[in-house]
Amino acid sequence: MTAPVLPHLAGAVRALLLADATFAALAPGGVAPAAPAEVTVPYAVMLCSVTPINAAAGAYRGTVALNGCAARPVGSKQPLTAAWDIAARAAAVFACVRNTAYENVRYTARVTDGPIELRPDTSRGEATPVYGAQIRVELTLHAH
Repeated sequence: MTAPVLPHLAGAVRALLLADATFAALAPGGVAPAAPAEVTVPYAVMLCSVTPINAAAGAYRGTVALNGCAARPVGSKQPLTAAWDIAARAAAVFACVRNTAYENVRYTARVTDGPIELRPDTSRGEATPVYGAQIRVELTLHAH
């Protein structure tokens, strides 16, 4: 017997979050593994990893770090508030995930941290900081 193949975890996370209309409206820049070249609208950056618990049986533990990010005011909201709202909504979405299906996997989520304010990213220059807020999520996955 061979172990079930685990689908790309980021695909499951992206599909889950973008299916939520409120999250999609808060992060019109989408969800990606890296920041866009030019930051014009709020977006989310996601990093995923997976550790086998019992790969032969299809059991895995995934971790997700998701950062809500914004560089400009959004309406009357300051960038840090917009970033916080993205992370907080993502946490609310994950908090409702129980035995959810994606391709050949069923998964359950547990928010372990956040939202947490991040230090402004000034790598694009001091005049154009990107503000962020992060959540961390643990996923229990069963591939079949």
